[in-house]
Amino acid sequence: MYRPIWDVAMMDSGYGAAMILPLDGEWDFALSDDPAWSTICVPGCWEAHGFSKTIDGPARYRRSVTVPSDWAGRPVFLEFDAVSYACRVTLNGIPVGEHLGLWTPFSLDVTAAARPGVENMLELEVWKPGNRYPMRSSLAGFLPDVATTFGGIWQSCRLTSYTHAFRDLVLDAEPGTGRLRISGRLLAWQSDLAGTIEITVEQAGQTVTRVSVPAAADSALDVALDIPDFVHWSPEQPTLYNVVFTWQQAGAVVAAAQRRIGFRQLAADGNRTLLNGQPVCLRGALSWGWDPDVIAPYYTRDKARQEFRILRAMGFNLVKLCLFLPNQAYFDTADEEGMLLWVEFPMWLPEVTEALCAQAPGEYADYVRLTRRHPSVVLYTLGCEMDRSVGSVLLGTLNQVVRDSVSHVLICDNSGSGESYGGLDFDFADFTDYHPYYDLHYFEPLLDNWRRDWKLPRPWIFGEFNDQDGFRDLAELAAAAGGHKPWWMTEDLPVATWRPEARAIVEAEARLAPVLADWEPRELVAIANRQALVTRKYTLEAVRRRAGMGGYVVTGLRDTPIATSGVLDDLGRPKWDPAEFRTFNADTVLCLEVGRRRRWTHGGDRPRPIDSHNWWASETARWDLVLAGSLALADGHARHHTGASVSGDTVLTWRLARARGEVLCEHEVTLLGPLATGDPQALAALECPLPAADAPERLTLSAELRRATGDHALVAQNRWPVWVYPWPGELDGIALYDPAYLIDEQADRLSLGTRVDKLRGRKRPRVALATLWDAEVQRYVERGGRVLYWQQGAGPLPARRGPFWREAVKLFPAHPVWDVFPVDGYADLQFFGLATDVMFEPDRLAQALSPAHVREIRPVLRRLDARSFEMHDYLVEVELGAGRALLSTLRFSGGAGNQPSGFRRNVSGYALLSILLRYLDGTLTDTGRR
Repeated sequence: MYRPIWDVAMMDSGYGAAMILPLDGEWDFALSDDPAWSTICVPGCWEAHGFSKTIDGPARYRRSVTVPSDWAGRPVFLEFDAVSYACRVTLNGIPVGEHLGLWTPFSLDVTAAARPGVENMLELEVWKPGNRYPMRSSLAGFLPDVATTFGGIWQSCRLTSYTHAFRDLVLDAEPGTGRLRISGRLLAWQSDLAGTIEITVEQAGQTVTRVSVPAAADSALDVALDIPDFVHWSPEQPTLYNVVFTWQQAGAVVAAAQRRIGFRQLAADGNRTLLNGQPVCLRGALSWGWDPDVIAPYYTRDKARQEFRILRAMGFNLVKLCLFLPNQAYFDTADEEGMLLWVEFPMWLPEVTEALCAQAPGEYADYVRLTRRHPSVVLYTLGCEMDRSVGSVLLGTLNQVVRDSVSHVLICDNSGSGESYGGLDFDFADFTDYHPYYDLHYFEPLLDNWRRDWKLPRPWIFGEFNDQDGFRDLAELAAAAGGHKPWWMTEDLPVATWRPEARAIVEAEARLAPVLADWEPRELVAIANRQALVTRKYTLEAVRRRAGMGGYVVTGLRDTPIATSGVLDDLGRPKWDPAEFRTFNADTVLCLEVGRRRRWTHGGDRPRPIDSHNWWASETARWDLVLAGSLALADGHARHHTGASVSGDTVLTWRLARARGEVLCEHEVTLLGPLATGDPQALAALECPLPAADAPERLTLSAELRRATGDHALVAQNRWPVWVYPWPGELDGIALYDPAYLIDEQADRLSLGTRVDKLRGRKRPRVALATLWDAEVQRYVERGGRVLYWQQGAGPLPARRGPFWREAVKLFPAHPVWDVFPVDGYADLQFFGLATDVMFEPDRLAQALSPAHVREIRPVLRRLDARSFEMHDYLVEVELGAGRALLSTLRFSGGAGNQPSGFRRNVSGYALLSILLRYLDGTLTDTGRR
């Protein structure tokens, strides 16, 4: 019989209330591959204690326990907070019950089998998800895909005895009125005497209100009371009320219980997300519950608190529990710390069987009982990225189970949306949830693709997005693990048998040996982190500039065996300065935007995206500065709040400066009156004549918003790189070998040299730009010619497709080109318009170019795959015969996604193209880059 342990009397006193005998500690243990008994510590999964990660059972647990003699004649219960996955329990050889479910608590009545006053033998047979209980139909979530399934008694357990109990307590704190509604049942095993229930509400140790109601055994408890001068629970002020229940009979306390509640409401108002009635931007990190030491998602309060405080310092106010449920300590700590939680129930790629359809509704009801009392829990999703196999009947049933039991929260049935994953044509959702994984220049077009103005407005909250992998220092991880590889980097990692990313981390040392011959691990870590910060910042600011964006969840919280996309590394450290990250991940942020243009092409208008970061020297740049957020300033002090406005006048200061600090342009303006919050709004138009330049130069545009009076408190600040390039002019003297007419000269009104149909003869050009590598180009180079070959597809030279930004680290070997074109060791937004999904395969390139004539191949811009550790190239220099060639797949004319289109407006693309051609003809010099 299922009895949630938090609905049972838990007063450790001598007044006839519950008696508790903890069973945590050392147990005898045996796994099927080794019948000999050893020992294991409970709570904890057996994999974390060095036992097999691949055998799913049976695991045998046993321990002796002396049941106190004064429990004779009283009911005795055996309570488990969670066991993975299926277990059979015997006490003194007598079967006392079974349970199925990885995440949920259960209680067994063992009164008939218990022997008070003597030793009792308690035994369990446990199976985890695997062959006997298939993972995809066991609601195992995503952790098995991260590393491994886990099994055993992974949360606490105990024997208890009590004669009276509060059961099925439900407390509904109404945030609009301050009314507390309480329902439940009163159960007694040995007495039907009348009594009273005293309910005391406390806040910060002080009694707020108290009420007494009559009590009778096996009766309902139904009470409503008002909390005077109640305060809302919020991330900035996590006000909790303690509700204490005392059941008294004949002057004795026979049962007691307590709950904590908070008054808060997350709601949708059209396309706005409101917390306690005020606009809020939910800023989350995606947690898969991964911890290499404990494996199961079992948290201590200290560990959870440390995680929350690091995330809070980085500007996050939410954690999404992706397809798992941690132990209650995590939820309790979130309540105390003011960290919002998104709970996603563990249904992902399910094998929908009759057994699953029968089991899931009851298990989902248990999930809700675990989470509904926590004010930190504000979002629910029923599953993730589900297709039509999870039909409308099952999904509708699960939706109703959750909605019948929770209030003041937002719910979505299918995180990621059915339309993106072949799911249902309709949904049961309060908000729109997409999972955009994208290359940077396709992000905003992707949002436009999903927009549906004919649908009822509701907020967009991205359940997963904005991933960007980093790099691991393998030696540092081994040192932290005592000089040995962590288990998840060895063949002990089960998921490595079928996930290529996991296989790669097992083979990382061998795969990375060629890379580490040229690059120090710490250098690669720094490069990857700086590049990742670029993509995170661009995306989050793009979201904040749009109305209706209720929030987002960044993938992910911590690095895992299959991805280094965490905002924290493997050792739990933030990858970036929290203050820097917070400038674009806070309640209020400043964002840059540029105007919209069109161009008339071939008889009609076409969009003409503008790159806000790359400009021609001496032109006038113009940006719109956008304010997005919900930060209120009141009473002369700055404080985080989800309030309605920034009160009083504010001062906006912005400047454009050179790297050495020389200010090129600076303005200050006082903005009169309050600034509304919630939807993004225009603050000012920033216009500045850019300096003349004889070489590309990086500048910094910065802006800050402060109160005009009082303490001049900072409201928001941000900064952005700006590159200026000298206009290269027409590329005269260059031969354009473009047999397929891939370059349309007229569209850009530029002359890219003289078009030719052959590269031989008396007037053979010194330098050529070619869009096809054929025998003509091969002979031209071998005989001393110089060519920039621009490949835009997967052939003819060996190439493959892959994202430029995602899952990759760009590397810049020393080369004269990088002495002129501005890079700081990593790919920043000067490559926004150059990004491509084509890359050369270096291992096959020499063969394709005729090995007998290749004298040297010199990589110029490389791509290290952050998951497979394969190396590819975007730009290569080749000495071939008597000549030289630069081979590139970069998009010099842009045009992909939101990239500027054409050479004239794809500023960095045309600038780099001209630099490469000048390098080939010998006229490239470093003219003093600042």
